[in-house]
Amino acid sequence: MICGYAQNDSAKEAIRLFDGMIADGFEPNDVILCSVLSACAQSACLDLGEQIHEYIEEKGMELDVILGTALVNMYAKNGSLAKAKQCFYGLQEKNIATWNAMICGLAVHGHVEEAIRFFRMLEKEKVMPNDITLLGVLSACCHAGLLDYGRKIFYSMKRIYGIEPKIKHYGCMVDLLGRGGQVVEAEELIKGMVWKADVVIWGALLSACKEYGNIEVAERVVKEILDLDPHNHAVYVILSNMYAEAGRWEDVMKRRKGMKEGSLKKTAGWSLVGGDT
Repeated sequence: MICGYAQNDSAKEAIRLFDGMIADGFEPNDVILCSVLSACAQSACLDLGEQIHEYIEEKGMELDVILGTALVNMYAKNGSLAKAKQCFYGLQEKNIATWNAMICGLAVHGHVEEAIRFFRMLEKEKVMPNDITLLGVLSACCHAGLLDYGRKIFYSMKRIYGIEPKIKHYGCMVDLLGRGGQVVEAEELIKGMVWKADVVIWGALLSACKEYGNIEVAERVVKEILDLDPHNHAVYVILSNMYAEAGRWEDVMKRRKGMKEGSLKKTAGWSLVGGDT
């Protein structure tokens, strides 16, 4: 039951059952401990994760690659990166999941240089990355605006690593290009996707268009978003504001007239990409 709850993102239930198990005097095995550590990672329950680590040490349990990786992942996801690294370096055996836990944890918490350093260590040790590894590195590049390095990673995925980029990799790359002002390149990247882009990806590009004042691309992006979500009122407002900032008052009036005729009302405090209220 504990393993089932943990695997199905029901972390609180897994932890509740584990507490009951301990209270009834049962001793958990390494499979259960891995499941509860996973639940602690999902639910940001660092205190219980640390207690489990203490229990493992008190019982003299062997930290194999599976249990060790579960500890690294728990600490990394909870932002306890010093302990995550301590566990990582203490493992005699590591697999790609161990490396991913470290790289992704560092990236998520903004430790970009360290995330990239771990990736380079992985390459030096001839460990083959997978799609999760490369998503973590791309995420780190987004955090720090490392456009050139992000490009290098993205375009080497298939050529060097034999990994077909997934929609999350494209989304991350679109975000990175957009933050760097490369909105035309980002638009071309979206058009080249084998999947149909969703509102989230187009929304990231629209946010970049707004930031850099690229009305031409923004107009095309708004059309794409409205094709997917015809009742998305926020994009009209964003485009209207962009026209106003550019002094294109005739376009502002046309857009407002269209909004009025379509009974579109600006929703206070809400926007597709944030900040337009």
